[in-house]
Amino acid sequence: MNAKFSRRSVLKQFTGVVAGAALLTTGEGLLAPLTAQAADDSWHKSRSANGWNVLPGRSPGTAPYDIPGTTLRVTLREGDVGTVLSYVAQRFHYDVAELEAGRGQIIGYSDALHVKADFESNHLSGTALALYPESYPLGVKGNLFPYQVTAIRDILAELQGVIKWGGDMEPAKESTFFVDVPPGSAELAQVAQTLRQWRITPGKGAGTQNVQDPKRITAAKKLASKQAA
Repeated sequence: MNAKFSRRSVLKQFTGVVAGAALLTTGEGLLAPLTAQAADDSWHKSRSANGWNVLPGRSPGTAPYDIPGTTLRVTLREGDVGTVLSYVAQRFHYDVAELEAGRGQIIGYSDALHVKADFESNHLSGTALALYPESYPLGVKGNLFPYQVTAIRDILAELQGVIKWGGDMEPAKESTFFVDVPPGSAELAQVAQTLRQWRITPGKGAGTQNVQDPKRITAAKKLASKQAA
């Protein structure tokens, strides 16, 4: 950094401080800050947007989950949530886009309090999964081909609506999936149990679905209509 740039930077910072501190004045006195403070987009609530309790960093409530069919692992909330979301990642790998370590980030649990949309807080409770958020960022739609969207709809319908897709949110984030039922959900427990059973049942589970099956497409469209934000 040269001296000229440093001086200009200092002046700019000083000007910003003055502007931020300036107050609107009238004959009746001070009314309000002329320049609002920057919005605090940190999540300070004890529960994430979907109602699950926020887990502190290195919480025993999380665990690493293998993504079958890949060499990847992702940290998620331990138990039914981890079982279901890791299955979402597996089916995404088989039916939507191949998951590769060098392609980008795969985020499950995160203790980063900074969120740009409320549903991103679900990472704080370990109940959200983001697959390549750099490729499918917040606020950008249309990143996926129609056949990929069809496959995602099929995954959501297969999981009976316990998972919601960020592509249906406003603003959209097509990389994100999160639990859409409250803690203690019997539906979530039943879906997780089914997935565990599929793991030991030949011909069941990820990689066996025909996403073009008219019955599956009908079910997927019905759920999409229900879950649309």
